[in-house]
Amino acid sequence: VLRDPLTAAEHNDLGYAYERRGLTDLAAREYAKAVKADRSWSTPRFNLGNLDYQRGDLKGAERHYRAALRCDARNADVMNNLANVLADQGRRSEAEDMITRALAIERKPAYLDTYHRIRPP
Repeated sequence: VLRDPLTAAEHNDLGYAYERRGLTDLAAREYAKAVKADRSWSTPRFNLGNLDYQRGDLKGAERHYRAALRCDARNADVMNNLANVLADQGRRSEAEDMITRALAIERKPAYLDTYHRIRPP
């Protein structure tokens, strides 16, 4: 049995390179390998969520974002993206709770945009 020579970070980086080239199936495969190599790291789960969101798979995106939050409960970028997914599913109350949590951690302009999208002024 051969051991995978790439680290989780290397698989994640390779996935990102594939994603940038539009090779989303290859990107997803590499992100999944990164998850397998380091189950405690939120980044490849976040990246899988982003891929699913781009593909219109809101349930898949939600699943990956929630898994990323289980790895890193204070990741405001994940919370922001999850808030968008929840809003897109018509779950405005949950989305508002999630983006409010993200804004409590950091007040990025992108998070404020999400907040105003969910709860227009």
